[in-house]
Amino acid sequence: MYKSFVTFGKTIIDKVAISSGMRDSFTYDFDGRENIKNLLDNKQGGILISAHVGNFEISEFFFAELDQTATISLVVTDAERQAIKEYLSKYTRKSHTKFIVIKEDISHIFEINAALARNEIVCMTGDRYIKGTKFMEEQLLGETARFPAGPFMIASRLKVPVIFVYVMKDPKQHYHLYARTAQNIHRDAPHLLREYTKSVEWMLKKYPKQWFNYFDFWNLNKAS
Repeated sequence: MYKSFVTFGKTIIDKVAISSGMRDSFTYDFDGRENIKNLLDNKQGGILISAHVGNFEISEFFFAELDQTATISLVVTDAERQAIKEYLSKYTRKSHTKFIVIKEDISHIFEINAALARNEIVCMTGDRYIKGTKFMEEQLLGETARFPAGPFMIASRLKVPVIFVYVMKDPKQHYHLYARTAQNIHRDAPHLLREYTKSVEWMLKKYPKQWFNYFDFWNLNKAS
């Protein structure tokens, strides 16, 4: 746990450094580059589903290398999280990232559709269930866990590519982006969730100290 906290702190420092103009001080690898490039080249929009794994928030600097006009709309769970990001943006270089805040009146669904219609990339995290919200259950690392239903229901109903993406910290100042295209079956959210959990497990086995999901992921389910 201590090593995970230390790694988390390093990713925060890296994020501020990279977005402040020190991108060239780091090195990068693409694994699945063609999946992202095809999405950007086709100008059709797409959904990226990530997790609280690694340092996804620097992914736009990977995308900029492929397409300088790429715009990411990040779906966030509350206004406070958005406010923190906007505060940081005052001290970093101009970002192409936009924010779509999840609202109780589900108006964020229309914003997501509008972003995709503009051929933008919409990114969500799929591993943070908030108590009281709609959820789906699936196995992760041998235990049943709850996942937010929204990302998987939305992604399975919209006819756009779905890609699982992670940006992982390697030794020293090196990052590795992984992108895998999901075999998305129209209106089959459980199938997409199963693909997602297998993808997350694969990544966690490679980087066990970089799952920054610090809450009772399984115990929360047992207590409900």
